[in-house]
Amino acid sequence: MQTINDVLFGVISLGLSKYLGKRSPDSLQEGLQITGVALVNLRPSPGLQDIKELMKKKAAGTGWGNKIGIILLPVYYHRNGSDPLQYLKRAKTMLDRKKLSLEAVLSHQIGHFVMKFFGVKVASMLNYRVVCNTSFTISNVVGPREDITIAGIPVTYMRTTSSALSHAITMHMLSYSGKADMQILVAKDLIPDPENLAKCFEDALLEMKEASVQI
Repeated sequence: MQTINDVLFGVISLGLSKYLGKRSPDSLQEGLQITGVALVNLRPSPGLQDIKELMKKKAAGTGWGNKIGIILLPVYYHRNGSDPLQYLKRAKTMLDRKKLSLEAVLSHQIGHFVMKFFGVKVASMLNYRVVCNTSFTISNVVGPREDITIAGIPVTYMRTTSSALSHAITMHMLSYSGKADMQILVAKDLIPDPENLAKCFEDALLEMKEASVQI
């Protein structure tokens, strides 16, 4: 069974192939690899937790602060005409392997070790090298599953993004009350037409939906 992450990454894979096919139809090699970075929450207890427990120094791995690892996600360019569901199958196969690996855990532990013994400067250099050798960032955050209000005012949607990353594309998806919004931040000198990129992602999702109905 496919998860939301499988579908999300399948859509990104197909959408990027469609966009690159439109921008450079004859100059890209079939199977060209584009590598991205995904952020992974390593907390054993996701969701809201008691702040008193979080503030304890020995909180059995759930103490205060972020506990995030990273995994590298390769995307392969394929020309138009490919079966949309093949992108989904490839995404699921790769993500299933990533879940069974120690990549996210080791990335967090290595970062913690470097920060502790070599300092912020070396840790930031290591992070910079990872970012500079990848092309995009992706994250998927599970938000409230029910409608919420703030000071009596209903919240209609939630969106999030980040800046200052030296990536061509930054994508953040946040779910709220049965819906999911994906925010796309691009480097305008590399991707001058983000509307077309977003349209390629939308078309990719619709093509996958239509192909799955026909099975």
